[in-house]
Amino acid sequence: MTTLQLGAGIRPLEGAVNHDLWPHHDFIDVAHDLDSLPWPWPDAAFDKVIALDVMEHLRRDVQEWLDECWRILKPNGQLVLRLPNHANPVSYRDPTHRRVFHPETFFYWDRSKQLWKDYGAFYFGLGYDRWWTVERVEYTNPPTPTGDLGFVLRKDGGE
Repeated sequence: MTTLQLGAGIRPLEGAVNHDLWPHHDFIDVAHDLDSLPWPWPDAAFDKVIALDVMEHLRRDVQEWLDECWRILKPNGQLVLRLPNHANPVSYRDPTHRRVFHPETFFYWDRSKQLWKDYGAFYFGLGYDRWWTVERVEYTNPPTPTGDLGFVLRKDGGE
C-alpha cells in the first residue's frame, strides 16, 4: 500500500512518502506548499493520504484541497484527517488556523447523506464528480465532543 503523509512535521510515518512545507529534516521526501496547485504527485498515486493537523492551515477552500486529495488517490483510496472542532474553544487559539470543522462538514461530498442531497449535489457545479464516502467521524485529542475531529473518507465516484 502506498501512503502519503501531508505535513509530517516532526513525526515521520515509516514506509510513507513524508511531505512538509519545508525540507526541515532528512525524512521529508517532498517539500511543497499545499496552497500551490496542482500538488506535485501524479493522479491516482496513493492508496492512502494522511493529514493530521494540516488542512486547517491552508488558504485554499475545502473543495480545492479535497479535490487534490481525490485526484492523487487511487480508486477507493482513503483520506485520513484530523481537524480542529468548531465546538472546541481552543481551536480558535492558534492564529494559523484558517477554519474549523463540524462533524458533518464532509457530508456535503457524500452522496448517501442528506446534506449532499439538499446542498452538495448543487454546490460544486454541473458535471462535478469528486465525491466521497464518510466512513468515520470521531472526537479525538481529547475524545470528547469538544475534542479535535478525526475523519476517514473513501474516494467515491467519478472513476
